[in-house]
Amino acid sequence: MKLSIITKDPDLAIQAEAAGIDRIFIDLERLGKAQRQTGRNLFLSDHCLLDIAKIRRVIHKAKVLVRIDPLHPGSKQQIANGIDAGADMIMLPYFHRLDEAQEFVDLVRGKATALLLVETPEAAAILADLCRLPGVSEIHVGLNDLSISLGKQFLFDLIVDGTVEKLCDVLRRSGLPFGFGGIGCLKRRDLPVAPELILAFQICQGATRGWLGRSFRDFKISQLRESVAELRAAIEYWNSADLQEKERMRLELMCQISSVSACSA
Repeated sequence: MKLSIITKDPDLAIQAEAAGIDRIFIDLERLGKAQRQTGRNLFLSDHCLLDIAKIRRVIHKAKVLVRIDPLHPGSKQQIANGIDAGADMIMLPYFHRLDEAQEFVDLVRGKATALLLVETPEAAAILADLCRLPGVSEIHVGLNDLSISLGKQFLFDLIVDGTVEKLCDVLRRSGLPFGFGGIGCLKRRDLPVAPELILAFQICQGATRGWLGRSFRDFKISQLRESVAELRAAIEYWNSADLQEKERMRLELMCQISSVSACSA
């Protein structure tokens, strides 16, 4: 599984690369995000264009992944600036239509790897078409915004109601690399759902791309290598787990999510 960490901190980027993180994620998305995520206590980035070059200068093996704003009149310039600053990969968030995805790919012009972030019901409904769009290299399903758009109180409700499995089925059949949601630090015991259960579900659904969540930015940089090694070991375990163990995991995951949802209802 290719792992990404969101950071603009050059020191953390260096440590992340040394720990085996594959991608350093610069998040430029702000357009409309605060309004649609009001009251959800979600992450709103303060990254800027200059951070791309800062990270590019200090890493050597990891890729620089940049999430831009949703399409707007300044998208062409934002994409060009990101590529000029050193972005290897560009991600388009919060789009609704196939022609928007096509416009994004056209603006990237093959100068970087083009990724799509599916987080609206309209984009989810045309997922098979998006998978066939020439120039799209990977797709990630964003559970935060998709759950908000679908009126869910808890982002993992999309796992319980079968939405995630249906989307993963389309993605697996397409052959495109994909991921969904985020990955929590396995050491954490205070998260609403056990992070290893979420990771196991991602692996068992065929996800080969993962984003490290905010819990990986809550402790000292020196702890990162050990935490990433734990992740890699868990990924290897769940890749080789038998069907009985995978079903046990699935039932426990559904139970934990349903319990959290019932408490927040």
